[in-house]
This record gives sequence, structure tokens and C-alpha cells, in this order.
Amino acid sequence: MGTVGVIANPAAGKDIRRLVAHASPTSDAAKMGVVRRAVLGAIDAGATRIVVAPDRHNLSTRAVEGLDLSASAAAGVTIEVLDEPAHGWSGDTIAMATRMAKEDVDAVLVLGGDGTQRDVAKGWLDLPLVAISTGTNNVFPRSVDATLAGLAAGLVAAGVVPIGQVSHRAKVAHVSYDDGSNDDLALVDLVLMDGQFTGSRAVWEPGSLRALIACIAEPAAVGLSSIAGLLMAVDRRSPGGVHVEFGGPHVVRAPLAPGMFADIVYSSVRALMVGSPVVLRGPGVLSFDGERDKVLAEGATATVHIRPDGPRVIDVDATIAAAARGRHFHRPEVPEVPGVS
Repeated sequence: MGTVGVIANPAAGKDIRRLVAHASPTSDAAKMGVVRRAVLGAIDAGATRIVVAPDRHNLSTRAVEGLDLSASAAAGVTIEVLDEPAHGWSGDTIAMATRMAKEDVDAVLVLGGDGTQRDVAKGWLDLPLVAISTGTNNVFPRSVDATLAGLAAGLVAAGVVPIGQVSHRAKVAHVSYDDGSNDDLALVDLVLMDGQFTGSRAVWEPGSLRALIACIAEPAAVGLSSIAGLLMAVDRRSPGGVHVEFGGPHVVRAPLAPGMFADIVYSSVRALMVGSPVVLRGPGVLSFDGERDKVLAEGATATVHIRPDGPRVIDVDATIAAAARGRHFHRPEVPEVPGVS
């Protein structure tokens, strides 16, 4: 049918880094504008069905209400809001992604930061994803105009451009626990740090870091993964990752949050091959993609493997370029009328 899904996290871009660093907030009104532009882009590309995930702020629902679907490109388009409950926590995003899979969605537009994209992957690991950055110092989602993001999602959903030609499988740090807890994952980085509680979730205290595993280690990044990127760069499409141990005697200066730099004391850095296990041992707290999320008890372990089996990330630029090469955007020429100049 050419179905595009929309998942927007109302909490993205509003965490404590507005207080401890210099991050800027992303308002609900701004996110609604992003949703509208993305949906209109998808429809113009040929999507005939838009499936919207509800949220506690009704961002997406309000964004699509009253959209003018009278244009010829929108003829026959349906917009549906999923009948899923929204409780205002990360489990909402996981549940919405799982439901999108059941709805046979061809491409999913996800508005949020690294944590939001992680939650979506937990709900549907290999989803066809167009990630739109609306969070804080994001690494996984790139900054892209929503109109173009929606256009790319619609082109893939409508079958104009085969997804296999314009996407790559994201790397995932898969985590298993020896205490029987459910397996977990990270898309960008996993950090073991000192502590006994998850608290405000966002991480900004460099002295608490003990170990870092980065799937994406790009030097031009902000956040914990930038430490690995400055020491041993591994981009998002290259296999494997980077493993850093902290505690000295070496020092590297890195941007941990917007406008906030810190000297990071580390002991070792090494390349991490695909499938090679790393065992992290408690006590401590595990941070996934920049957010504290799991307390490891004394002696408890978490085993981590990086594998390229994550979301099928749709390249917006490559998708639109492929459609242009196929003359998708060309229209029939206006015929000449005799006697009319």
C-alpha cells in the first residue's frame, strides 16, 4: 500500500543537559511542525497510508489533524492513529515500534534522539528507518530537513526506490546478563560507570566512567561516543567498534555535552571486532546511548557483542538522488496549443 509510520518522542530534547550543559530545548510546537512536513513529504512521494503513533502530548495526532489532503498527490491517502495506550515512558516507543511491524509499515519516520532510536530498535530490530534528530547531541540520527526525510520514506514505501539500494544495517551492541534479566541493546555506545541508581539518566560526570563500548566512534560527535572517536575512529558503516577502559594514565579532552568539554582519563583503547565478547562486571550502572538504564550488582556481569543486525537505516540523500536519476520527479510536458503563444 505504500505505508509510512510516524513515531515522535515528546520527551526528546528536554533532559537535564539543559541545566548541566548548554543544550537547547526542542518545543512541542517545533516537533509538530517536523511531523507535518515529514508526512506531507511522504505523501508527495507516493505514500498512500500514514500510520501515526500516539503519545502523551498528542504531538503527532495534533500535527496531522487538519492537514489539507485535497491536492492531487494526496488523493486516496489515509491517515490512521494507532489505538495503542501512551503512558509517557520509553516502553511506549518500544510498543509503538512493535505495532508498526504488525501494521506492515514500509518505512518508519522516528523523531527523537539516540535513546528514542534505541527504543524503536528494541521494539522492531530490523525496521526500515528514517531517523530525524530532535533530541540532544545525537549521533545515530542525523540532522535532516523533515520534508526530505518524509520524501525519502515515501519513495521507499511506494516502491519508487528499492530499500536495499539506499540503506545499510545499523550496528548493535547486544547485551546479555548473567542474572537472567532480559537482553538489551545499544545503537551508539554502552558505558559502565560508578553508581547505584539510574537517577536523571543523562550522563555528564567524567570521573564516574569505567568502560566504554562504542558501535559508532566518530571524532566529530558530541557525547560519550566522541571519546572513542577521538582515540580510534570507527564510522557507522564500518564493522566492529571500539573498547575504552578508563582510569589513567592517558588523557584526552572531549565534548561530553553541548558546550561542555572535559579531560577524560583512560588506560587503554582497542578495536573491537564483530562478535568479539566484552564482559563488564558490577557493581555499577550501565548507560545505553547516553542514558543510565541498568544497575549491575556486585559481581554481576553483562556480556556485550557488536553485530550488524540493527535497523535498516534509509539514506535520505541517496534515496532522493536515486529517484531523480529515475526521472521520478519529471512530469509530462505541457502540450503546445496551436495559435497560442
